[in-house]
Amino acid sequence: MPDHQLTERWPAEIGAVAPIRHAVTAFARSAGASQRRVDDVALAITEAATNAVLHAFAGTITVLATTEDHSLHFDVADDGRGMGFDPGNRGLGLGLAIIARLADELRISAVTTGGTRLEMRFSLESRGSARA
Repeated sequence: MPDHQLTERWPAEIGAVAPIRHAVTAFARSAGASQRRVDDVALAITEAATNAVLHAFAGTITVLATTEDHSLHFDVADDGRGMGFDPGNRGLGLGLAIIARLADELRISAVTTGGTRLEMRFSLESRGSARA
């Protein structure tokens, strides 16, 4: 059973990205994460939320955050169009790569009712030289 939990929904609008970031960083701090991990969480969740706003054409972003076994778990889901391949999109595609580098684990899946879910796990302490 999770030690702490946060469940919030926001409109998939650019103005929601900062409140999402503030909510998850406050959650990470309250769970005892190191400052470096709080920074990792802030950047990763900002990237996930920004992707939902800019690319998914979603109406809602849902964030579920829990702590368990000395780790932070985040589930960021949108109700948008999913992650279909668009050959005309020449975007840089750095958001998911950044998230994958920061998180200890990252899983990406389709939401059965439409949209995309990113599941991320971060240890409470930084991974040392992983970001060097």
